[in-house]
Amino acid sequence: MSGLLRGLRRVLWGAPAPKAKRYGETSTPTSSTYYRGMNEDYRWFRQDELVRKCIVSNALFATTAGYETIIEAENPDRYTHVEEKIDELNKTVNMDLTLFVAQVKRSVYGKTGFEIVLDEDDYPRQLLSLQSNDLKPDIDEDWTLTGYTYKGKKGFYEPGEVLYFTNLQLEADMLGLSDVEPVRSVCQARHELLRENFPEIARNLWAPYVILKADTSGLPSEEAEKAIESLAEVARAGKSIAVNESVEATVVDMTPDIDGLNGLLDRLEQAVTANFGTPRFLLGKPIENRATAYAELEAYVQGIVHSIQRYLKREVERQWYDRWTRKILEDEDALTDTLPVQIKHRWNPVRTMDVYAMADAAAKLWGSHGMGPLGNNLEKIWELMGWDPGELEEAK
Repeated sequence: MSGLLRGLRRVLWGAPAPKAKRYGETSTPTSSTYYRGMNEDYRWFRQDELVRKCIVSNALFATTAGYETIIEAENPDRYTHVEEKIDELNKTVNMDLTLFVAQVKRSVYGKTGFEIVLDEDDYPRQLLSLQSNDLKPDIDEDWTLTGYTYKGKKGFYEPGEVLYFTNLQLEADMLGLSDVEPVRSVCQARHELLRENFPEIARNLWAPYVILKADTSGLPSEEAEKAIESLAEVARAGKSIAVNESVEATVVDMTPDIDGLNGLLDRLEQAVTANFGTPRFLLGKPIENRATAYAELEAYVQGIVHSIQRYLKREVERQWYDRWTRKILEDEDALTDTLPVQIKHRWNPVRTMDVYAMADAAAKLWGSHGMGPLGNNLEKIWELMGWDPGELEEAK
């Protein structure tokens, strides 16, 4: 678009508004009745604390070390203004947070997209996170991306209107796979153990299981039923009951296998952490020794973390840096058939020894059972580790 047309549009209409609306299209998915109707993988991300911690930890390690842009050209000094403009755009749309959110959402849903909201000069002013479950690429018979369906509206977005990421995209359909899907049954088992079985077991440990036998032969049927219901109600764990000779009480000895249940829970936790590849000590689980932890973290950074970074780097360069480099040069009438300069995305290194040293220092300051010098200041521990303080608010 020429500068004259852009100027005319700016005067008449100002900056374009986002296509996705605030209500019903970009809000956090919720459910009125215990997660009913919610995407199952997203449900377990919200409901299972271990799944959430694994996904968030992987995203944090991959993105929070930061990055820088570098110029690749025969004469780099000639294009420093292009790099500066790209850096300005990244800051405007908060690309650091966008990449973190993209990694979390593509791990949960298998795909994620952000509407590219433009300003009056056709440069991006916002990246609007879209509902991944309602976003689907439109692919024609030649496997060419023609747009995106959103909220059931085919072609709602043009190809260039969405910054799009996938996870484990094995086919050309651009849909990807969720990392949560393989552990759905494990999450269900953990949920039943932690939130249903263990509370019942705890009650049985301090209060006996009692069978009451009442003689109601002399009562009408309705009164007999009410008497039985009344006895059952007051006989619940922790309540006192007084009866006469017509009621017999039998105490049933129920001793649950606590060690076996803890062992089962530990195996379920291992299944979750192994699925996401997150080191256990990053999740607050005990480790054998320092050497084991360092080797585990080294393998984690070289494998999972670098894999995430490579993918995000390629997609940001292809969908974002090249596009806006072309536009910058086009506005200057300096664009040729081949792009004379490329802006590359380079992650800052994640040094495992530094991370482990910081974790070790934070653990010592916290102390055993929170008895160290910072035992009463979790916020400071989170600050030292560079973690999101919002996690503490969620836990509260």
